Amino acid sequence: MNILVLNGSPKGEYSITLQTVRYLEKLNPEDTFTVLHVGQRIKALEKDFAPAIAAIEGADVLLFSYPVYTFIAPCQLHRFIELLKDANLDLSEKFATQFTTSKHFYDITAHRYIKDNCFDLGLKYVGGLSADMDDLSTEQGQKEAETFFDFVMFNIENNIYEKEIKSMFN
Repeated sequence: MNILVLNGSPKGEYSITLQTVRYLEKLNPEDTFTVLHVGQRIKALEKDFAPAIAAIEGADVLLFSYPVYTFIAPCQLHRFIELLKDANLDLSEKFATQFTTSKHFYDITAHRYIKDNCFDLGLKYVGGLSADMDDLSTEQGQKEAETFFDFVMFNIENNIYEKEIKSMFN
């Protein structure tokens, strides 16, 4: 499986969230993890979005990986999603999920933002995981990350994903 990690952290490789993704990468050598540092490289991507398009087109799964600071995803990731929407790519056959780290202060708002944008983009969304910032250092946190990844892979292999609920008032 080709997994494109959309790292929304402005810290790039030093992102705590990304460290858990790297942990999952080591546990799953049969899968290919490619990291696009959208949080750190957003200015470059605004000038030339072609590398992002190429990476997205080669991916089976988009994994939004980011910290939740105050209520929501980093602004750089917001901007990346705007650019992605402007690219008008057909993403209907691709899956998406998200992995975040936070202190669980309104992280549900951030997750809903990404989920709704995945629906807008036509992606097949599989529920994400919100971990505590130091979960990777605990056996329980490692197990939760592994279980999350297994859940995502099971859903992808069986073409199971969340459907957007349309309101009758829209």
